[in-house]
Amino acid sequence: MSDLEQEIKDLKKENKKLSIESKLRKSMAVELDRQKELLRQATEEVEAQKEKIEGISLKLSRYLPVQLYEQIFSGSLDIHKKSERKKLTIFFSDIVDFTSISEQIEAEEISEFLSFYLTEMSAIAEKFGGTIDKFIGDAIMIFFGDPKTEGDVQDAKNCVDMAIEMQLRIIALQPYIRKEFSFPVDLRIRIGVNTGFCNVGNFGSANRLDYTAIGRAINVASRLEAEAESGEVLVSENTKILLEDFFGFSTERVIHPKGVPHPVNCYSVAHEKSLNRESILGECFKLVINDANLTENDLNRLRAFVAKYTEQSEGKDSGERSA
Repeated sequence: MSDLEQEIKDLKKENKKLSIESKLRKSMAVELDRQKELLRQATEEVEAQKEKIEGISLKLSRYLPVQLYEQIFSGSLDIHKKSERKKLTIFFSDIVDFTSISEQIEAEEISEFLSFYLTEMSAIAEKFGGTIDKFIGDAIMIFFGDPKTEGDVQDAKNCVDMAIEMQLRIIALQPYIRKEFSFPVDLRIRIGVNTGFCNVGNFGSANRLDYTAIGRAINVASRLEAEAESGEVLVSENTKILLEDFFGFSTERVIHPKGVPHPVNCYSVAHEKSLNRESILGECFKLVINDANLTENDLNRLRAFVAKYTEQSEGKDSGERSA
């Protein structure tokens, strides 16, 4: 074979090789484009599913207490866990004479009002960390102590602070409610609060669970709400004992609530006498101030006391600097 023939043969071989490489590159480019398209479609599907889940999550959040919702989506909730016996502070409220009021207002306005009212009260409950158990028409059941607790005293205080803020909020909203919802009278609510042991957790069937609390303490709180006067926060003796350092209370009154086998001692919380308790603790002293109970004379004495020791401290510091 001549050199020319060999060269032609080598060129044909090289050309064939280049042709195969070209086809391979083209095939790889087509496959890469296909993979990119699949990735784009998968990304779009993921985003669509994400938006769908976020939408479902948002809807679900409106049906569940915020604490329970957080546990579900953090993965910390054990749905197989049965109820536990815990000490809770339970709150019930309802609107005074709501049946009579609703008969004087159009159904559409009542529906709009309830949505507005329950939204306002729920915001306050969430502010103080209450677990909203249920709405029953215009009535609300909330409890403190599960799924999170700050201790018996603080749970009870949070509950009563919440109750007072709700009463004050209702008063502040009176002009708006009368105007926007054609209320024939001023809106008033009554509130009952009790502290006691309950079974709290998951109740229901294998297919449907309800997170709630049950027990005699729940019944007592409900009966206290029914016995409360318009605009009143009525608490049981169990709750009062925990909160005597923080609130003013009326004299004891005894009620005989239906379904409770014994009389119940109860007390009205004095809204205007709720104590803003401040505590300052030092190495050799503890100063506790309930400013709602301070008279002008007490306040002047306190100012003089603080001024005296402030001057002594400043004089001591000045002497040390001179030395």
